[in-house]
Amino acid sequence: MSGAVTARQTVSKFLRRGRLLAGFGRPIVLMYHRIAEPLVDPWELAVSPQNFARQIELLTKARDIVPLQWLAQRLGERRSPRNAVAITFDDGYADVLQNAVPVMRRMNCPATVFVTTHAITDPSVFWWDILSRIILEMPALPNTLEIEIAGRNYDWRVWEDAMPADSNNAINRTTLHFNLHALLKPLSPHEREKALERLARWAGTDASPRGRDRAMTHSELRQLADTDGVSIGAHTCTHPSLPLLKRDELEREISGSRQQCEEITGRRVVGFAYPFGDFDGSTANAVRSAGIDYAVTTLPREAGPRVDPYRLPRVTVADWGEADFRRMVLCHG
Repeated sequence: MSGAVTARQTVSKFLRRGRLLAGFGRPIVLMYHRIAEPLVDPWELAVSPQNFARQIELLTKARDIVPLQWLAQRLGERRSPRNAVAITFDDGYADVLQNAVPVMRRMNCPATVFVTTHAITDPSVFWWDILSRIILEMPALPNTLEIEIAGRNYDWRVWEDAMPADSNNAINRTTLHFNLHALLKPLSPHEREKALERLARWAGTDASPRGRDRAMTHSELRQLADTDGVSIGAHTCTHPSLPLLKRDELEREISGSRQQCEEITGRRVVGFAYPFGDFDGSTANAVRSAGIDYAVTTLPREAGPRVDPYRLPRVTVADWGEADFRRMVLCHG
């Protein structure tokens, strides 16, 4: 009996050592976007208020929830706080204030919200929601789509169900949506707006944003910034893919969003999130040169002890129930 106990203790010791050597307990940064239940969610970025509340409850029991600024500073000092987790939200959707903040306050959890500043006054900045509505929410679409985007003509046959045997140029809604997103993403706002208008006319709808998908207003952002434990970060002015920009545009997007956040909230902004997770060496250097202390990516892993503070990884959280959240998040790190 004693021998069996000793063997189990030895195995347990080696398991603990293996988990330690593998980096178990390393800090992680979680990435949320919306706390809502939109009609369509092709990128799986929305979490229902019910699942979000349960996720935060589980997180408070399993990890030490810390401010991202504090964690970034420790990581920059080559210190890796064990079992720490930071919570972030990208874009600045109004439903974060409406549905996430009450949960965070109730459970005394800090969070950082990265705000796309032009979306505050121009709802069309969140163009991906307009595209999703046009392509995925309409009851039916025309069978063919012929459209010119960025000087190139595209011709698709749109199918609701399985592809026909002769599937040349045939495409279903989901694939059409992702293809169009890739084509619209590098366009200028004006070019993208015109393309969305053409798509809306083809689908028999309009290209106007919906209130359910709006960003926070100036007053709501100030209210958010005044909430204990909540910090505001910059997320550019218009949410472009930064590596595609020229140097002056890059600097304007980064510094402009930071300045606008500071003007609205009256607080210094020290963090930045790369739109779409797109960044390169020049982008990271531009963020550093703008006087920002750290930047977060969408690289899905834990934050190791030698992580670059301008390339902090994050784990995306989806609309998971308890079992999936435990498997996908609590086992991370």
